[in-house]
Amino acid sequence: MILETNRLKLVPPAFTYVDTLFEIHHNPSNQKFNPKGPVESLEEFKASYLTEWIEHYKKYGFGYYVVILKEDYEPIGVCGLRYKDIKGETYLNIYYRIDSQKTKNGYVFEASTKVIEHVQELTNHQYKIVALTQEENIPSIKTAESLGLKRDSTFDNYQEQGNVYYFSE
Repeated sequence: MILETNRLKLVPPAFTYVDTLFEIHHNPSNQKFNPKGPVESLEEFKASYLTEWIEHYKKYGFGYYVVILKEDYEPIGVCGLRYKDIKGETYLNIYYRIDSQKTKNGYVFEASTKVIEHVQELTNHQYKIVALTQEENIPSIKTAESLGLKRDSTFDNYQEQGNVYYFSE
């Protein structure tokens, strides 16, 4: 299902977008706060990322969406929700990654808001949203907070040093 906002189309993940999405995940300026760093190869991106995104979407009817600007049909990144288990609880993990040249335009907030609304309806509001980021990733933290998510410091450093978790109410 394609979701739309005033400026964006959010389309299900597909191999059609592999080159653009790989470049976004391979570009160091887009991966500044990713502890794993940029994705090194197209093959790794297809196998470890895009294939999983496609499978999740097919299985559940939602997941990560390719973010496309309506004005020029340019794919600029990914935004969406996927199931994630943390400490024995199931959450909807929000993920957003867009081209650094397109940041500070409100695209992530706009896409995230639409995806959250859609997926919460599909899942009958039964899961909390979680945003996992690094404590020094101020842009991601500000986005999580703008979406109404609140930090739970009892999860700090869970799984990896420097991790912080923001949850919906």
